[in-house]
Amino acid sequence: MIRKIWFDITNTPQVHFLIAIKDCLLNSGFHDFVFTAREFAETVSVLNQKGISEFKVIGAHHGRRKLSKLSGLLSRTLSLIAENIQHDLSISCGSESAVYTSKLKGRRSIAFGDNDKARQWTYGHFVDFAFFPDAIDRKILEDQGLKNKIYLYPGYKEDIYLAEFKPDQNFLSSLPFENYLVVRPENIQANYVKNNRILSIAPALLKKLDEKGVNVLYLARYSFDREYARDLKHVFMPEKAIDGLNAVYYADAVLTGAGTFAREAACLGIPSFSFYTGSDLLAVDKKLIKEGKLLFSRNVDELISGVLASQKSTPDMRRSGFVKDDVNNKLVSLLNSF
Repeated sequence: MIRKIWFDITNTPQVHFLIAIKDCLLNSGFHDFVFTAREFAETVSVLNQKGISEFKVIGAHHGRRKLSKLSGLLSRTLSLIAENIQHDLSISCGSESAVYTSKLKGRRSIAFGDNDKARQWTYGHFVDFAFFPDAIDRKILEDQGLKNKIYLYPGYKEDIYLAEFKPDQNFLSSLPFENYLVVRPENIQANYVKNNRILSIAPALLKKLDEKGVNVLYLARYSFDREYARDLKHVFMPEKAIDGLNAVYYADAVLTGAGTFAREAACLGIPSFSFYTGSDLLAVDKKLIKEGKLLFSRNVDELISGVLASQKSTPDMRRSGFVKDDVNNKLVSLLNSF
């Protein structure tokens, strides 16, 4: 019987999602949870913002070099094993360390994902079950070791936590303006950025928006991309991490170099523009483009023209609620079968 559930969080976008999964399970009668996190980007600060005060930080990001990443994975897995985390089941967004640790300790593991380009094969043969959006071809996942272990659900991963999202009525008071665009630069350090010579278009995008007098809430990732906003008078850059969902909800449009913000905006009905720098778009993003909810371009002028012609709609969370209930029902059924 599953009693104690361990959530392992390795990146910032996973915080909202895995807390939403925890809340679903809490409402379904599960109540014993433990959290661990990896020190990377804003993961720890966002966890604190979300009220998760009891968690252990184990391991850090080791950069993009393959040997460094392999060393980091091994080091973190050994640290998690040594930590002797008491659990019956681990839930993660494809954390190899959590899956390996659970397997070595004879415990169950469940992974969530939405990236058909990711290396699911690194954990696919060892995980017990996996959840993915139905935008992804089942065969791609089966070929990576997940055969007979997959549940494909309708909608998007972001729907699961947006279904219960309640905007902060005081959020705008923390900004120097009420009407604005969100700009989030590309994640140049991500695994999917294969070419070290790829340059960010965020500096040119910010400069042109500033010249047009457009207010921008700029959410930098690292210290080096904070420099992109230097001396731009219409660009506001928070000194510390802010709640990204509220930033998206109140924005007139979102322009981002990575997927999560783009999909959050699209699911909320906010005009969404992606300048993702990977070699190929994810299946979930292709589906949003086909649905007319997302525009992709790495041409600055095209992005700005699209933004200026766009108009946000009133969020309707009924569809997200259906997705959340579907996933929760399957997850609870699965846990009760273990």
